[in-house]
Amino acid sequence: MSDYRTFLRLKSCPAYSWKGRTAVIPDRFIDHFGHCPTKSERLYKPSNVLFDYQRDISAMAIDSKRFAVFADCGLGKTLILLEFARHTEAAGVKTLIVSPLMVVPQTMGEADKFCPGMNIEQVRAADLQGWLNSSDTGIGITNYEAIKPDLDARNLGSLILDESSMLKSHYGKWGTRLLQMAADCEYRLALTGTPAPNDRIEYANHAVLCGQCRSTNEFLARYFVNRGQTQNRWEMKPHAVGPFYRDLSTWCIFLTNPAVYGWKDNCETIPPIHVHIESIELTAEQHKAVQRETGSLIVSRIGGIGQRSRLSQISKGRHKGAPIATNKPAAIRALVDSWPEESTIIWCHYNDEQELMEKTFPDAGSIKGSTPLDVRLHLIDEFKQGRRKVLISKPKILGFGLNLQIATRQVFSGLQDSYEEFYQAVKRSNRIGSTRDLNVHIPVTDIEEPMVANVLRKSSRVQADAEKQEALFRELVDPITHARRNS
Repeated sequence: MSDYRTFLRLKSCPAYSWKGRTAVIPDRFIDHFGHCPTKSERLYKPSNVLFDYQRDISAMAIDSKRFAVFADCGLGKTLILLEFARHTEAAGVKTLIVSPLMVVPQTMGEADKFCPGMNIEQVRAADLQGWLNSSDTGIGITNYEAIKPDLDARNLGSLILDESSMLKSHYGKWGTRLLQMAADCEYRLALTGTPAPNDRIEYANHAVLCGQCRSTNEFLARYFVNRGQTQNRWEMKPHAVGPFYRDLSTWCIFLTNPAVYGWKDNCETIPPIHVHIESIELTAEQHKAVQRETGSLIVSRIGGIGQRSRLSQISKGRHKGAPIATNKPAAIRALVDSWPEESTIIWCHYNDEQELMEKTFPDAGSIKGSTPLDVRLHLIDEFKQGRRKVLISKPKILGFGLNLQIATRQVFSGLQDSYEEFYQAVKRSNRIGSTRDLNVHIPVTDIEEPMVANVLRKSSRVQADAEKQEALFRELVDPITHARRNS
């Protein structure tokens, strides 16, 4: 009977495997069988600056050694990252943090502010191999573009990926090398915003990173059916929902609202977001361009990606590589002039569009792909200090990881079908530490309305699905009890 009770406890354990007739469980679940936590678990002493959920998630990640944190924008993933790095440094492990280029100085600043005495060395691309070759331990931080296919990382013991959703969009460029580097590391941590419930590939990439499977297809095949080349290519098997979230709970946490798990709701003070759709009339030239493109004066269907892109450029004053008259720049200028005391971010999508905004706002700071790093940092610092009221850029350049709460207004000069791009950009100014409501303005012409409506429709659906997803996750795992047992 004693053996049978042990077997039942094993079956209720979130993770286990068999080697012959022997059951193998992760160290972090040994207390489930009446054993004491291991010595390494007792070593972790959380910083006193952490919120309760940051403290407990840090403990889970350190205990697991290979962990992913899917936490909504603004919930303080950087502090969890720093706690993990602080622990691995204390364990004598060489640790590398990889972040988007513009986030590197911000992370180092957060370390100086919240972790006095913590020494993080910024490692530039040209110096990365030399740093990796050194037998010295410590913490280095670099940007994703510094990761090259021929890097030798055999001395690396801990790899931390900030804004790790970058793996999804650049998997072929340097994501493969990051996964190879992680395979040789004892400690691995990935942090990113919560993926949309229909974006399963993001879970798959992270499962590979955390050593849960050998490839994304292996992960997807466990829980999904491939329906072929459709918009919803991978559909979850009807019976797999419970096992899917149960398995995920052993190596990651999904967090949009700490209160769902029983933590204090530190997010209740984040001010609301107000979205304003501003209607812009098409010029006569734009009407003609639309008619030539679609064969109709009225756009009822905007077609596929190619036609959407062409119509989007027409709405912004560009057709077949040549400028055409547009009312949008003047309308955006009038909007921004109506709140002279507030700071504004103007988001663009195309290079020509950004150049037009630069002419419309000659005193604004503009950051594009060719802008040198020192100039970027200077412009962002001026914007944060309030010395420059308008900042112009693209979501793919400034839309991930940065804290720009000073902006209480955002204007999307360009917006296409990407919900993630829109959401990440908006959350730069709406996060813990924000004190004023954020007003988001989307000036649109008739031909852009279907694309904008699609993004906003996705936003509403994703929010509802994310809440359901988090509730399922909470039902299958108790991170608070688990973290406190091991602290």
